[in-house]
Amino acid sequence: MLTSVLDQFSKWFLHHQSFAAYIEPLIQVVKPAWRAGFFRAQIIDVHALSGQFLSVTLKPNKQWRAHIAGQHISLTLELNGRLLTRVFTLACSPAQYKATGLLRVLIKTNEQGRFTAQLQSALKAQSWCNISAPSGDFVFKSWHKASTFVAGGSGITPMLAMLSQQLANTQHTIKLLYFAKANEHQCVEELAALAERYVHFSYLLLTRDKSPQLTTHINIGDNPDIYCCGPAAFMQKIAHFANQHHLTYYQEAFGLALPSLNDDSQFTVKINNDHHDVAANEVLLTQFEAKKLPVQRGCGIGICHQCQCIKKTGVVRNLKTGELSDNGEQLIQLCVSQAVSDLELQL
Repeated sequence: MLTSVLDQFSKWFLHHQSFAAYIEPLIQVVKPAWRAGFFRAQIIDVHALSGQFLSVTLKPNKQWRAHIAGQHISLTLELNGRLLTRVFTLACSPAQYKATGLLRVLIKTNEQGRFTAQLQSALKAQSWCNISAPSGDFVFKSWHKASTFVAGGSGITPMLAMLSQQLANTQHTIKLLYFAKANEHQCVEELAALAERYVHFSYLLLTRDKSPQLTTHINIGDNPDIYCCGPAAFMQKIAHFANQHHLTYYQEAFGLALPSLNDDSQFTVKINNDHHDVAANEVLLTQFEAKKLPVQRGCGIGICHQCQCIKKTGVVRNLKTGELSDNGEQLIQLCVSQAVSDLELQL
């Protein structure tokens, strides 16, 4: 009750959505990286792996609840005075977290990336960051039948968590097909240890140049459930194969697989009395960034809500759900919004 009263007071007189957000700078003096609505996590260890990967170990505060193997979190860091958020799947099982109090993420860095390019220098042991509650429904469901995991590149991350957690809970065959560039397969020692411990688990380390047919090693005679994580085109091929052979298929994407936008229409967006032309065949966030408008990029796939703004008038299509907005005022996410009419926005 008191919290709601303080929040209402903040909206009326302090121009903040919550009282906790208003006093955030004061709390950060004694609790670095404390932010309203998020969980603090201390960075325990960061070390480089092959293929521009980083292994990052985090210790969240006690209020963070355990995840389900295969779920992801949003990780927020302050870089050069800006809060940047990306979504990463946890590479540890709930049992490992409960035993150690630690979480692990594997991050593929990118020299051209706005976020990951700076991670290796920004992530320092004993420093603090923010993480979200765990979310996502890419979780193991096949205790009573065979399953085949197909991972591409950093798509191995949720597989590691699920294998570690679920191999002890089933006696049915689980097979992992792991595609990566030569010498860039991650956590191979962990996979070898699991294969030695569980006779019903096996894995193959594959490269696209030596095994270009992604589905060659899927044994349809086992009628397995298929779990797939990797780049969009990679997953499309596995999904097509599963559909052809009437196999149950689950997938987790790294990014938002947007539909093909063929509309060449142009619309006008009014922002703070300025007018800007936008194309209908591209999301609003990337167009606003190109125009150097004051927008905030987060995960870029419609999860973290960092790029949220108020649409005053006009219609947008949410490319994640396919739904059209109404014409009135509402919150939208720029990274998944496509203009369908002229718009007025409040950034």
